[in-house]
Amino acid sequence: MRRFFTTCFILILFFACTDDYDNPIPSYPVYIEVDFQTPRDKDLKGTPSFCVYTPKNKKARESIGFGGVLVVNTIYNEYKAFDLSCPNETNRNVIVEVQDDLNAVCPTCGSKFEVILNSSSGICIGGATKYSLRSYYVIRNGNNGLYVRNSQ
Repeated sequence: MRRFFTTCFILILFFACTDDYDNPIPSYPVYIEVDFQTPRDKDLKGTPSFCVYTPKNKKARESIGFGGVLVVNTIYNEYKAFDLSCPNETNRNVIVEVQDDLNAVCPTCGSKFEVILNSSSGICIGGATKYSLRSYYVIRNGNNGLYVRNSQ
């Protein structure tokens, strides 16, 4: 009986710690080096602010996920990162755009996501989808930059 409970406990831990949560955006490699000293990234030092990383502005060794990456500096001076692809459309060419109200909106289905204000978690706050934006890990690199990755 003890072995049964131990096995169940291990299985629960295994499945609870998986990164494959219920999100229709496929997991693609993400690795971005943000350097606040460069023209591409300097605006992220301000709060609130954001920067979009797509094939047009990525560095040679960087990977930008499924549809690109949105890195934000929230009103609480916390850095967050999300895939730009709308989880309702699941098309790497349909990407959300940050609006004047500092929320991200899908131009196709109209889904609206909280990315800079309040919880800044990428959750859908209106529109057609029930999914949040796929989020990525942000790691501080001293005072001069960040690393954005899809695994720790």
